[in-house]
Amino acid sequence: MRRRAVLAGMAATAATMMVQQLQALAQPLTTDDDTTGPTPPQPPPPANDPPAAPVTFAPAAPVAPAKPVATKPDLSDPKYSPNAYPPLKQTLDGPPKSGEFALTADDVNLRANPSYNSEVMTVIPGGSQVTVEGKVKDGFFPITFKSNLGWVDGKFLTRLGPELPPAIGVGTLLESTPIYETPDASGKQITNWTAGMQVTYFWELDGAPYKGSKRWYKVLSSPDRYVPVASIAGTPTQGLQEPAALPKSGPLAWVGALQSGANVRLGPGMNQQAVKTWPAGRRVLVFGEVKGELYDGSTKWYQVASPPEQSLFLHSSFVTKQADILPVEKPAYAGRWVDVDLANQVLTAYFGARPLMVAQTASGTPKNPTDKGNYPTFWRLASQRMQGDNLFASDYYNLDAVPYISYFHPSGEAIHGAYWHDNFGAQLSHGCVNASLPTAQWVLTWAPLGTQVVVH
Repeated sequence: MRRRAVLAGMAATAATMMVQQLQALAQPLTTDDDTTGPTPPQPPPPANDPPAAPVTFAPAAPVAPAKPVATKPDLSDPKYSPNAYPPLKQTLDGPPKSGEFALTADDVNLRANPSYNSEVMTVIPGGSQVTVEGKVKDGFFPITFKSNLGWVDGKFLTRLGPELPPAIGVGTLLESTPIYETPDASGKQITNWTAGMQVTYFWELDGAPYKGSKRWYKVLSSPDRYVPVASIAGTPTQGLQEPAALPKSGPLAWVGALQSGANVRLGPGMNQQAVKTWPAGRRVLVFGEVKGELYDGSTKWYQVASPPEQSLFLHSSFVTKQADILPVEKPAYAGRWVDVDLANQVLTAYFGARPLMVAQTASGTPKNPTDKGNYPTFWRLASQRMQGDNLFASDYYNLDAVPYISYFHPSGEAIHGAYWHDNFGAQLSHGCVNASLPTAQWVLTWAPLGTQVVVH
């Protein structure tokens, strides 16, 4: 959804909220059809971090006259407030390791090779977040900065710890599930998460009894949100699973459509647990075929979800192929970047020309389309309340703790997790790129600020 219509809302009292609503009703509606719209404010860095370099927002790409022109918001307007739950930034002792984030302690040259005699590609401002891509050589670290790959002197890098708690597992909700503020079904119910959605969980603990069990999972941290273990299918795994290796040649996967309603299962067999039912016409992303239990004269099953999601399977008789998902012929950038394919509703994460992860998405509707173009991520949040459109509008939304947000467009479009639907492959959003929670979490922890998002 679009940031221009988003509230990181934390009203102090119900009276204050009512005053703001009445003021809003007295003003022209702020919708995605307005001629102006604010850019999300950059939150201040956490205490003890080096001050971040000023961020320059790229101008919005040329658009049709009916599209909004992005402008910076009036931050005195009470509907804009700092995000309450930014990703953690904890500095660690010792040099950064491959695959970890690091912070530049001062302005530093990004060089083409690990040498002070090498060409300077750009100057990285102090306080910038970069990703270490390999082993140190002659005191220089290979890093990605704004999807560019180069070398920096390790003396200027500070190691950053994980931004989110380590996930202990990934599962699928077996039912529409209330989400609670504490592990107690008699406590405050915050919202509902839809049946069939995939979810990561960070902690298992004892709480109040629910359906014969005291075990609960913490499914969000800061703010803490809980769900009873009985609502989730799947066995905890160590951490968020890394994506499986994609094919080195040929299609990465392919998009199909269901000919009829079908159960999605934990394994390739009718005796495997069915965790959800998808309706006829639902688009699916097929990662590969496996041999499984004989059904309808065939042992061919399709894998329709893959790590970082929980692996899930459908029998091949239910699926009709529509289109191959092919790797790019030429990489858009040398380092980490994200490709968003609107036609097929697929997101692919790349390192240069090498695809690392592919997953389904749900982008903007024709009324609120996702803008095409190349954009760097400029704001990353662990979670944020999102609210938009007039209170009485048909598409009004007010969503608790939308998780794993990577903002990339000046009008507020972002890649983020969606817990209110399980219909990826369709156009559903207010302009953002919806993804499953495991996919969005993986993107957030893999792509630092400045990572280029290519939307086409």
